[in-house]
Amino acid sequence: MKKTLLSIIAIAVIGQFGCGQGNNTLVKYGEAVDTTKAQPADKAFAQYMQNNAEAAVISGQISQVCQGEGCWYMIKSGAVEQYVEFGNKFNIAKDCAGKQSVASGRFYRDTQSIEQQREGLSKEEAAKITAPKVDVHFRADGIIIH
Repeated sequence: MKKTLLSIIAIAVIGQFGCGQGNNTLVKYGEAVDTTKAQPADKAFAQYMQNNAEAAVISGQISQVCQGEGCWYMIKSGAVEQYVEFGNKFNIAKDCAGKQSVASGRFYRDTQSIEQQREGLSKEEAAKITAPKVDVHFRADGIIIH
């Protein structure tokens, strides 16, 4: 019982202060990340597009974080801004924008149907959508933020 309570408190503290402005420490989420294999997200993305190299360790600056639950972020590297999600394994602190990140995981293609894209749009906007949309996302198993 004490271990469970201590674990809950530790998770709450990390979530609350994980990316605070005065914090210069590394914050780790999920599985271990081999930072020696890290490459800028734009280069890893190019490799995926060239030869379907799904597994990667990507690095870059966090440009945006999900403000609902901290369940995804955008990582910017060069001209690429890559969507990174965590497969419901963990959530990150919502104030991490501007921090550097290294994420270990896999690239994958996500297809949005015409109906999904049209959801919430006006009739005029919806009429312009005529084909499914394929995006490339990254599902991280582990992340380091500093």
